[in-house]
Amino acid sequence: MLKHIVYTILGIIAVVSSCAAGGSGARQEEEETTPSDSVFIASYPFVDTAADTISDPARNLVPFYTRLRQLDSIRTACSDSLSADGPRLVNIIHFGDSHIQAGFMTDVIMRHLHSRFGNAGRGMIVPHKICGSNEPRDYAIRPLPGRCGQWSSARAVNSRCALPIGISGVAVQSSTADNRILICTLPTGDSLDYGFNRVRVFHDKYAPIIEADDSLSAGLGAPDIIYDFNTDIDLIATVDSLELRTYADGRFAKGPIYGFSLENGRDGILYHAIGVNSACYLHWGRQEEAIRQSAALEPDLIILSMGSNEASGNNFNDEVFYREIDRFVAPLRAANPEAAILLTAPAQAFKRGTPNANFGRVSRTLKRYAQDKGVAFIDLYGATGGEGSAESWAEYGLMGRDRIHYTEEGYRVQGLLIYNALYNGYVGYGSTAQ
Repeated sequence: MLKHIVYTILGIIAVVSSCAAGGSGARQEEEETTPSDSVFIASYPFVDTAADTISDPARNLVPFYTRLRQLDSIRTACSDSLSADGPRLVNIIHFGDSHIQAGFMTDVIMRHLHSRFGNAGRGMIVPHKICGSNEPRDYAIRPLPGRCGQWSSARAVNSRCALPIGISGVAVQSSTADNRILICTLPTGDSLDYGFNRVRVFHDKYAPIIEADDSLSAGLGAPDIIYDFNTDIDLIATVDSLELRTYADGRFAKGPIYGFSLENGRDGILYHAIGVNSACYLHWGRQEEAIRQSAALEPDLIILSMGSNEASGNNFNDEVFYREIDRFVAPLRAANPEAAILLTAPAQAFKRGTPNANFGRVSRTLKRYAQDKGVAFIDLYGATGGEGSAESWAEYGLMGRDRIHYTEEGYRVQGLLIYNALYNGYVGYGSTAQ
């Protein structure tokens, strides 16, 4: 087996300032990746960069690109002042399965977007560890010792959920209303700062009251006046860790917590990566509350990255899969009529020691659905090599030991390909949108 040498190249796009002394104020478009990223991708000969494009004949992404252009204009002006309406944001939700929950692929996408268009915060963090599962490495959510009760949990893939499921696809609930929870962002070695001064807590409408310490809180944390599943906690300082306290108050005593959106009050991108191990379109389509709560994040773009688990089934059927895609996408579009929708096809994996041919059928069905319904599509399956490419991924050490998941480096390749397709689509839009 060929041992690939290139490692640890995540590559963050350098943003060229237009405010240097004597500058003209005009800013050149950055390349879609740094030179090191381009070398990194080119080191895998089976990657088809020509196929790494967005298909969007219905121009579903134009409003999203327009919002990105507005962020570009703000950054070109080099103004640190906020508008009277608060920070100018572009909001992205990325739903998916274990490939998204792991966080490696989405970390690449998020950090490139933040470097290029502005970092508005870490976005959604999900209490996977309290559910007994894996969390991305750049944050932690932990119950603190004290008067905490026993925690129970549920996930969107459970056939019979003991708890209601919200935006994150998981739910955690303590046996007592009195708890302390620590949330924090963790450094990963780059220059991006994920400190936060606002926490948006997503929870059941009857969940206990959730507050920060009085020494940090800028006001009373209370259920949102618009959404009964959301508590906004504003802080007087930017922090990278925060202890939250929960307690009963009347009917607010029993109900699960779903997740926390961490924000910093600056202009830029809020990218919410929300994945659940083993999830399919069918599982997400059943989560009516998750779909309802997605509207509170005001998404400009919703990315859906699933299909691997469907491809792994013993009785994959193209038409059944098509209907399951629609079971999630249709209500998402109804709940978020202003959001663009982008489907991505998964890279190929193995099944019983052989490259799984169902991945090609998954990709074709996703593409057909996107064309029929007027949404955007990235054929990551084709861009990563297409039919039989799992053999190449394994040869280059990009597959995990289970031959279903990928190594961290493998996820970096996929993250860069998705980001490049998005960014190149934006550049193409910009060249014709003047």
